[in-house]
Amino acid sequence: MEHPLSLWLTTANPAPELSALEGDDQTDFAIIGAGYTGLAAAHHLARMGRSCVVLEANDAGWGASGRNGGMAVLRYKKSWSRLARELGHERARYLHRLLHDAIDLLEAAISEHRIDCGFARCGHITAANGAGALKTLQDDVEWLAAEAGDAVPRIVDKAEVTALTGATGYLGGYVDARAGGIHPLNYARGLAAALAGRGVPIHVSTPVEALREDGESVILETKRGVVRASQALIATNAYSDLVPFGTDLGARIVPVSTSIISTQPLPDDVLSRIVPQRHVVSDTRHLLNYFRVAPGNRLLYGGRGSLTGKESPEVYSGLERKLVQTFPSLKGVAIDHRWSGRVAVTLDDFPHVGRVSPRVSYAMGYGGRGVVLTNLLGKMLAELAMGEAVDAGPMSAAAFGRIPLQGLRIPAMKAVAGYYNLLDRLKL
Repeated sequence: MEHPLSLWLTTANPAPELSALEGDDQTDFAIIGAGYTGLAAAHHLARMGRSCVVLEANDAGWGASGRNGGMAVLRYKKSWSRLARELGHERARYLHRLLHDAIDLLEAAISEHRIDCGFARCGHITAANGAGALKTLQDDVEWLAAEAGDAVPRIVDKAEVTALTGATGYLGGYVDARAGGIHPLNYARGLAAALAGRGVPIHVSTPVEALREDGESVILETKRGVVRASQALIATNAYSDLVPFGTDLGARIVPVSTSIISTQPLPDDVLSRIVPQRHVVSDTRHLLNYFRVAPGNRLLYGGRGSLTGKESPEVYSGLERKLVQTFPSLKGVAIDHRWSGRVAVTLDDFPHVGRVSPRVSYAMGYGGRGVVLTNLLGKMLAELAMGEAVDAGPMSAAAFGRIPLQGLRIPAMKAVAGYYNLLDRLKL
């Protein structure tokens, strides 16, 4: 299946020359999915001298890994102060360490393989949509300084957040200078190319049609060949419902569409007033929006996609209205790219890593935080498959429950979206 015609695709480096599986193969570890998680797992297995094969139904970075906003943020979906209340200070501090380990792993992989993907620690702004949200962000800064010894994030007032973003309507914000931006498809393609160059077989256009365990092996069946492995690693994230593996992983996530638009190239005088220091920005809305300056002096603007998962002109026209509400000076600017993809939402807003059997492991459920966290969970997935103990805290398998009444998810999502829209209008 072709990549969507996104800004990332039209500005991407050439795809690595990867082929479909032809014939049978045997390996220590078979990885299903050549997105960030699967490639990160392969990267760490290869560094430890273990043989692995990656099987991808489409192309490297075809899913969320090649479609996202390219924002390497250092926040979970829940606020730090809320995590401390729900999990306790010690576990929240551990989550803080894990998140910073994750972005360090991302940077290290890019450096090791010399991946040309525009990675920069440009900083991330969480823009407050209301007074309550700004108070939560202030609580986060105070908790981080007092409990985690982290004094880097800071609060900015309305005047400064307006100057830093060029956007109207935000009351203030939270700035973390250590977060980053990336060309997401170039990163996926670059990592795939580097691994293939080091002898890791990555087979594209090779959907796994069945997975079964047979004595001492896991057998993965594809249309043109079979892979026999000691361990199988599932890294299909929001596209897990497309793979008929006989596991219940697809029932533990809700695939939610997100959509993105990008403007035509903007004149220098206009662009100088929009995110002038080139931060990446997301807001505190329940149905959040996010934006950044992207290749070719364009502004990328993203938000919720179609609830049915199908392409919808209304979604894109809605994003265009929000873009102009956020940046009135862009009224009338042409949009040159529109695309959508999936994020995987879980019951507790955390991704999870674990096993479905002694020979089959998984990592998935990033909820829009995958640019950073896939590096951590991909490494943990590799370690788990090798039989090592991993401490993922609340991102462990124990908390990864099935979604109740998943067959009714679309009407339920419509109801939740309506409620969130009301809260956002009331700035609650």
